[in-house]
Amino acid sequence: MGGAAATRITAGAWRGRQVDTPPGLATRPTTSLVRQALFNILGAVDGAAVVDLFAGAGTVGFEALSRGAARVTFVERDRSTLRLVAQTAGRLGCAGRCRLVTAEALAWVRGRPADLAGADLVYVDAPYHDTGLTAVLDALGAQSPPLVVCEHHRAAMLPDAVGGLERVREATYGTTRLTFFRRVAAADAADDALDQRERG
Repeated sequence: MGGAAATRITAGAWRGRQVDTPPGLATRPTTSLVRQALFNILGAVDGAAVVDLFAGAGTVGFEALSRGAARVTFVERDRSTLRLVAQTAGRLGCAGRCRLVTAEALAWVRGRPADLAGADLVYVDAPYHDTGLTAVLDALGAQSPPLVVCEHHRAAMLPDAVGGLERVREATYGTTRLTFFRRVAAADAADDALDQRERG
């Protein structure tokens, strides 16, 4: 697509390969620093089913696929941006591992409990000034997928718990903060595992 900018995958099978992103400031791709930090904390994602909410150009989803995730559902309301995701998937040869959904994140979360039940990781990267993030978190709390990671501005404080999810970790990189939520039943074990991965 003419005029598209680009960012690059940081690791895995497609390290250094390009992900097309829209020109201008309307879409804010997750930086390479934050993506590297995210997957350092998560550890291996081999075979994982991932949901990339507010997917934008899909940088986090493609990073997960490059690192061995089995499939990614990209949920993005802007059709033109989602076409860039399809373009990148075609170029990387992974279209069969990608599901592209044009939808508002909140409506999709509320209407797709089966998809969330089958996900290992849900990544939430709402626009920094999007006041709907709390409602999306509430909806995810009602579904309680195993792991939810929110990328948000460091000034935004997310709750300790929401529905069946409990906050287990935060990490800050410049103006960006990653907040990790786990299913309440598994929260203590998950917190220990995340600490051990970072120390390793």
